[in-house]
Amino acid sequence: MYKNLLSWLTVLLVLPSCSNTSPTISVVCEENNVGNCIIKWETAPLLRGEVKVYTSTSPELIPENSPIATASISDGKMTIVTDDPSQRYYYLLVFNNKYRIKVATRNINIPGIQNFRDLGGYESAATGKSLRWGMIYRSAQIDSIPSGSRQELKNIGIRTIIDLRSENECHNYPQLHDDGFKIVHIPILTGNMEKILQGIREDKIKTDTIYRLVERMNRELVTNHQKELKKLFAVLLDRNNYPAVIHCTSGKGRTGVISALLLAALGVNEDVIMEDYRLSNDYFNIPKASKYAYKLPVNSQEAITTIYSAKEDFLNAAKGQIESEYGSVQAYLQKGIGLSTEDIEQLRSILLTNN
Repeated sequence: MYKNLLSWLTVLLVLPSCSNTSPTISVVCEENNVGNCIIKWETAPLLRGEVKVYTSTSPELIPENSPIATASISDGKMTIVTDDPSQRYYYLLVFNNKYRIKVATRNINIPGIQNFRDLGGYESAATGKSLRWGMIYRSAQIDSIPSGSRQELKNIGIRTIIDLRSENECHNYPQLHDDGFKIVHIPILTGNMEKILQGIREDKIKTDTIYRLVERMNRELVTNHQKELKKLFAVLLDRNNYPAVIHCTSGKGRTGVISALLLAALGVNEDVIMEDYRLSNDYFNIPKASKYAYKLPVNSQEAITTIYSAKEDFLNAAKGQIESEYGSVQAYLQKGIGLSTEDIEQLRSILLTNN
C-alpha cells in the first residue's frame, strides 16, 4: 500500500537566451529520509560545462557569493548534505554562469506530520510566472506534534495553519496549542470518516462503494461548501497570513480539492494540478495511518487503501460537478465562490513571481 517516498516531480523551465536554441532544463529536487537534498537535472539539447549550486534559508534572496557545490552538467545529479535538517533550504542552480533556476524540495519530512509539501515552483501558464517557494504548503493533519516539529514549522516561517477538519475529527486527537501560529478552523464536513472506516472494518463497505462515496464527497464539497471556500480564500488574500499551510486528515481529500482550486486560480494548467494531486500517493503512508488494517479481510484492506488514495477520478468528480454547474473552474471561482477579478489578481500578486 505504500509507494516509494522518493517520487520525482519534474519542473520544466524554458530559459531565456540570446540565441535561437534556448535550452530546456528539467530539474527535480527532493528531500530524503535523513534530511539531505537530492537534485537531478536534464538539459535539451545536451549542455556541456558546469553547474554551480548556491543556497539560502530565504527563498527570495540566494546570494551568488560562494557555491556550496559544483558539478559537471553531464553528471546529471548531486546530493546536498545539509548541516541542519530542521532548516528549510532553497537552491539556485546556475548552468554555465548563464542559466538560473531556483528550486527547493517539494516534500518536507517533519516528525509527526505526513504529506507535508510545498506548492512552490509550479508554473502559471496564464501569466508566465511561477509560484513562490516557501509561501503556501499543503499537509495531512497537524495536531499535538513534538516541540522539535513545531520548531521546524517555525523555521520555515509558517504563520498560519488552516484546519479543514470538523470538530468531531479534531476531538479524536490532542490539539496543537502554540501561540507562535495563527490557527484558523474552517470545518468542511463532506462525510463522517469514522463511520466510513467503521463500515469498512465491519466489511459493510466495499472498494467500489468507497469510490462512489469519495466522488460524492468531492462533488458535495464544491457544491455545498462555497461559503467555507470563500472564508479560506479570504485568509489567503491577506499577505500577513503567509507563509501558510492548509491541512485536513490525510491531506489528499479536502486539501487536495482546495489545492487544485488554488492552483487553478493562479493559472496553473490542469495536467500539473493533477500531478500535484497524485503526489499524496507518495507522501501519505497508508500503513502508518491504518495499522489495524492488517487484521481485516483483503477486501477491507483494499477499501482502506482506496479511501486514503488520490485517484484521478476523485478530483475529476469535483471538476466535473463544477463544469456541469458553471461551465469552467474559472467561472466557479468567480460566480460560485465569489472571487472578483481583483481578488484573483491580488492572489497572484502574493503567490506568483517571475521565473
